[in-house]
Amino acid sequence: MPIQFDPSTFNHQTAICGGYKYHYIDEGPKKANTITIVLIHGFPDLWYGWRYQIKHLASLGKYRVIAPDMLGYGGTDKPRIDNEPGDGDDDKDNSSKDGDQCHPAYYTKSLASHVVELLDHLHVQKAVLVGHDWGTGIVSRVGWHFPERVLAAIAIGNPFRPVTEHVVTIADYVKENPAFQYFEYFVSPGAASAMNARVEDFVNELFSNESGNSDKDRAYYLQNHKEGGFQGPLSYYKSIEQCHQGELYLVGKRFTVPTLLLIVNNDPLLNGEYCRQVSTDYFDNIEMDEIKTGGHWILTQNPDVVNKKLEDYLRRLFDSSTASTSNGN
Repeated sequence: MPIQFDPSTFNHQTAICGGYKYHYIDEGPKKANTITIVLIHGFPDLWYGWRYQIKHLASLGKYRVIAPDMLGYGGTDKPRIDNEPGDGDDDKDNSSKDGDQCHPAYYTKSLASHVVELLDHLHVQKAVLVGHDWGTGIVSRVGWHFPERVLAAIAIGNPFRPVTEHVVTIADYVKENPAFQYFEYFVSPGAASAMNARVEDFVNELFSNESGNSDKDRAYYLQNHKEGGFQGPLSYYKSIEQCHQGELYLVGKRFTVPTLLLIVNNDPLLNGEYCRQVSTDYFDNIEMDEIKTGGHWILTQNPDVVNKKLEDYLRRLFDSSTASTSNGN
């Protein structure tokens, strides 16, 4: 039986980043020699998906752990363009407004700048960034756009992708990995409204007992997704083809910060074979490791192994140079 966490027992805070209210968790010591770790969740998760990692890393006594609800999720703002339906149950009958465009705040460069503004709010010059699923894309863009703010970048289950000269389309993703066929539905008109109308079914399927969640965990996800709706979360998929123009200057740019790619061999969407095919040629300092047991929801399915992999990598990276890396000072 997994450990049961009460979300209310975590230290909840808010900050304004990019003009939007961000909700985040702040755990662990805040001493001068503390290294800050920022955990970035994916789709359709919340800060709560990191609950095991937050508690473990904070308990080590040398890491301050920050876990935000990303834009469009949970307690964080959910911007939308004028013709999009509202959040939650109110938009069930507005599928005609539920188009294929998204608010530019969801472009990866914007999201990366929000992470940097969160560091500014925390008075942290540099941090370790860890991403899972969609969160790895945001972590990678912080590392490419703002390498001076990153101590190390860790990707769990989804490799960092460099910016290419040509737009990588939804069709390209599906051709590369047929498991991504659901991308096409997520960017289709009416998808968010349809998912809002069946939010309980969707949450029960994704956050099942098999994915490492209890009934109480599922209730927390259901409450948040009922209140917030899926317009924000699906905007990440809609942004894939729309945000390319603003990142063209990154084409050919090397990724200079220390990087760990933690491959989840049995992830049905992002398995080991797929992850190893993504080029690592642009990385100056990359390590690859693997987890053999667990699937896509590895953070909750096999938290002890994830925690140990993170702890071991951070120890190798920082124990010999803590004085020069603490809080980026």
